[in-house]
Amino acid sequence: MYRQVILTLFCLLVVMQTLAQTEGRVVVVADMETRRPIRDVLVYLDNGDHVKLGWQGKFMLYHHKFKRATFSHPDYLRRVMDSQEFTVDTVFLIPLCQTLSEVIVTAEAPQINPQISNSIRQEVATHGVSPSGRDFLSVLRPKDRKRKKLGQKTREALENY
Repeated sequence: MYRQVILTLFCLLVVMQTLAQTEGRVVVVADMETRRPIRDVLVYLDNGDHVKLGWQGKFMLYHHKFKRATFSHPDYLRRVMDSQEFTVDTVFLIPLCQTLSEVIVTAEAPQINPQISNSIRQEVATHGVSPSGRDFLSVLRPKDRKRKKLGQKTREALENY
């Protein structure tokens, strides 16, 4: 009886040790706009390891072996991530062709016609409600809703990049 329990515990410890050594997961590097995997991405880890991704844009990630990873590709912005940021299985890179490093606006804002601004003030004074500026017809245009959601997701991704 004791031999069976001890043998079972020993086998369980061996299996747990084997599973602990293979602790890792597959991570895919993809384009943020098209959501397609990117090939030839260089992944550098701070412990000196590096890998060049193949056609599927996949690599095996082990959390306990690094603290920071750098993703670089000539057509995409370089991205640096800490090991704590790898809560997802896909890393998105932003294409370089649609990014601007600096924007300078030199024109002045257009002036509102004084008659229009006076009529708005009179309307607010008589009804006590200012115009909301909301486009209620956008509900009837599904493409505008999708575009708005995509724009919001892109803004969130850029803030978290």
